[in-house]
Amino acid sequence: MKTKQLFFKLAVLCTVLIFSSTIHSQTTWRVNNQSNYDGATLFGENYGGTPSYPVFSEIDEAIAYPNVVDGDTLHIEGSTIVYEDATITKQLVIIGPGYFLTENENVSNNTYDAKLSRINFNSGSEFSQIIGMNIINDGLTTHGTIYINVNEITVKRCRIERDIQFATQLSGAYILQNFFSNIYNTNAIVSNGLTTFIPPQDVIFNNNICQKRLVWSSSSWGTGTLLECNNNIFDGPENELNLEFNTGSFQNNILKAPGITANINSGTNNNVQYNTVSLSSVFTGTTENLWVPSMATLFVADGTTDGNYQLQSDSTFNVVGSDGTERGAFGGIVPGNRYNLSGLGAIPVVYEVTTTGVSEAGTGLPVTIQARTNN
Repeated sequence: MKTKQLFFKLAVLCTVLIFSSTIHSQTTWRVNNQSNYDGATLFGENYGGTPSYPVFSEIDEAIAYPNVVDGDTLHIEGSTIVYEDATITKQLVIIGPGYFLTENENVSNNTYDAKLSRINFNSGSEFSQIIGMNIINDGLTTHGTIYINVNEITVKRCRIERDIQFATQLSGAYILQNFFSNIYNTNAIVSNGLTTFIPPQDVIFNNNICQKRLVWSSSSWGTGTLLECNNNIFDGPENELNLEFNTGSFQNNILKAPGITANINSGTNNNVQYNTVSLSSVFTGTTENLWVPSMATLFVADGTTDGNYQLQSDSTFNVVGSDGTERGAFGGIVPGNRYNLSGLGAIPVVYEVTTTGVSEAGTGLPVTIQARTNN
């Protein structure tokens, strides 16, 4: 019984640590798909919930709850079970514990990520954010995708197995610090498939690790535009066209995969500066273009799935970008804008909890917590 009580207290403490520095008048709600919440007689008591502050078992239950309002945060807790598809109709911050939690050090206490097969941002969810979630395929071709159907959505520090799909005539999409997996041979961003599709003109695609193509064009609607495409690492399919789009800024990127080619701004290479490439013919003549004959001399030799994209500090090919910091996803003037291992949110993380399991007279059960704060 003491162990169960300790778990509840730690869950509450972790939630307080995570959000006390970022939430003011807004409310943070917990979601755990192993909660016994049924919305009538049970409110997630098995995970510390109460009738006033339930622990929802699925994201859509939180969306339907009347006390969850615009500006609130949903903390999606790690689990061994995949979360059900979610449809967002309120302006919320949806934040999970990250991914690759068994690989990187000091990122989580229980190493469970929050897996979600599909999420739809629909009317009412404008200005929402999704952070630190693992978007996976759970058996359907519609899985592994984030569907953006409204303006001003931020997708940040998520792992994405398929893609991000846009509805027509949108504005304001921010795709930042994500890990696009190469499990499926897809583009990082795609249209809704309609021939009448009109692409957004102000997508920002920065500080991502992208093992996919970013070919943002179609025979039916032409070539799409990214407002910015900076500080990414592109490690898509080898020896083929990986990048095709127009953009106002293509700087400090690393094209890692052997033989990949690019078609930026209809091949003019305007606004292409300070990029590192694996093929000597890519971006020839652009400002501070750097060809690396062997990328093994630039990236670290041993690491985790995303840690392998860190640069060797002493490599002669590790030269600064346009802003004086290193190129690639881990670069940039503002630390909080850089790729963060495991997609951890800019919040305190409890990564170790220990106890003797023995109560001390008059003092209760001693507990030691180790935590760190992320940018």
